[in-house]
Amino acid sequence: MRRTKEEAAATREQILDAALLVFSRKGYSAATLQDVAAEAGLTRGAVYWHFKGKAELYAALVGERFAKASEVLAEALSPRYSPLESIERLLTRSLEYLEQDAEYRAVLSITLFKTELTPELEPGFQQKIASQRRLVEMVADLVRKGIAAGEIDRATDPKAAALAAVSLVNGATALHLMDPTMLDSRAVRRMVATFVRGLRR
Repeated sequence: MRRTKEEAAATREQILDAALLVFSRKGYSAATLQDVAAEAGLTRGAVYWHFKGKAELYAALVGERFAKASEVLAEALSPRYSPLESIERLLTRSLEYLEQDAEYRAVLSITLFKTELTPELEPGFQQKIASQRRLVEMVADLVRKGIAAGEIDRATDPKAAALAAVSLVNGATALHLMDPTMLDSRAVRRMVATFVRGLRR
């Protein structure tokens, strides 16, 4: 039984890896499950055994690859850092991880540039909006804590600062995906440091 479960899990990963390649080449709309099956060296039936359809496969790919990134970024929120340090580390790590992890980069490129919003993808899009709202509120809370701790200027509007921080990451991400030569690690650190200086008391 254990071997069967392990084999099923390995096949599922094989399908997700193949989907990443196919969606990267063709985009979501033009890709088919047959394309994914062929890329994985499997039958279409094997793909259907793991995923009910293309939308479910896409959602699993994006959700699971983003979850890996979330685990990496969670370290920035460790209690051992001050609120301002957490903001700086969160922004820096978000952009450095983009440069370091090719799989994460590929998934972001698919979601930003190679996916048309269709009714079947609407639930996932709404989840993405909710996730962005949670991120803004989390950063705003860090700003409030930084103000209370005396390390962030009291004149700072927490919501505006949080929106600026999230926009910085989203904009820099899109820029990096379009032209990777524009944002290396050194440029990322300088950009984030400039933003953080604007918050510091």
